Order: sequence, then C-alpha cells, then structure tokens
Amino acid sequence: MPCKNFYTAFICFLLVLASCKKEYSFEGGEVTVIRDSVINVIQQPYICQSCIGADDYIEGKWSFYNGGNFYCGIIDTAIATPARNGFTFFGPSSCSPDSGLVMTINIEPTILNQDVFNSTTIKVGMYYYDNVVQTYPFMTRPGFNFSLTINSYVHQTRIMTGNFSGYVFKPSGQQTSLSGKFKLRIP
Repeated sequence: MPCKNFYTAFICFLLVLASCKKEYSFEGGEVTVIRDSVINVIQQPYICQSCIGADDYIEGKWSFYNGGNFYCGIIDTAIATPARNGFTFFGPSSCSPDSGLVMTINIEPTILNQDVFNSTTIKVGMYYYDNVVQTYPFMTRPGFNFSLTINSYVHQTRIMTGNFSGYVFKPSGQQTSLSGKFKLRIP
C-alpha cells in the first residue's frame, strides 16, 4: 500500500507542476489596439509578404488577384457532396488570420467519380470573409458573371487544380473583378 500512495502523490505533484504557468498583466500606460482587418488593405495596393511566390498551383493553397492586390491562403477543408456533383473548400488567409476564402461549387452534370479536365461552371458561390468587422470584403451575387474551371481532377489521387474569375461585390456594393487559382485534394 505505501507504493500506491507514493504514486498517487507523485501524479498529483506532476499535475500541480504542469498547471503552474506565469501570468502577465499590464496596469497603467496607454494601450494601442491593433486590428487585423482586411477592409483597410482592400482599398490600397496590397501584396502580403507571406504570399510572395504563392502565385502557383500549390497543393492545399488558394490565391487570387483583385486589381493590384494579391491574396493567398491555405485550404484546410475540402468536402465533396454525397453525389460528388459539387464541392466546397475553405481556409484562412496567410496574411491576416481573421480572414479567409470559402467557395461552394456545383458541377452538375459532371460527377467526380472519374478524371475531369477543362470543365467550367458558373454555379459558384465565393465569399472572402473578415471576422474582425463581420463582413465579406468580396462576395459573389447570383446572376453576375463568375466561373470556376477545373483544369484537372485525377480521380485516383483526388487532386484537383483549377481557376476562378469574375465579378464580386464589396461591402459598399461596388462591383470589382478578381481571378485566382487553387489546388486541393477532394476526399
């Protein structure tokens, strides 16, 4: 029995030791609040340092241009519909963690159960979000020209490369164009 109590005491000691951490506080002085908002960078020429060299088909990445501005990020999730006639992908921006891209695509009558090449659809929803100000700096609207082309989808590897382009809208209602690319793995 003495060993059992020793081990119990040792485990409690480790738990207490692991839960101790230094706390920091700031009392007094002036605080500068820094907001990581995409809205400010949409209104001026913008190329994020993390996006330099990202204008290529890189697996698990998306990128797009809007005028002189260049945006990029990762694709952390890609989902096919159960019928495999559509898919969604999304992921955060590499340059401002409060923003990211969401795209939902309907490719009917094409089905992702075979290789697909050079297939274009206009049934695309594209949203570039900003969680700081809770808005969409860029968003498609039904009836306005926006398309996505699957350059290649190899069913054996489930790797897809593609382009998207067309007209999107800013929160002010102003219409603007963008063009981009992506490469992802569809489960």
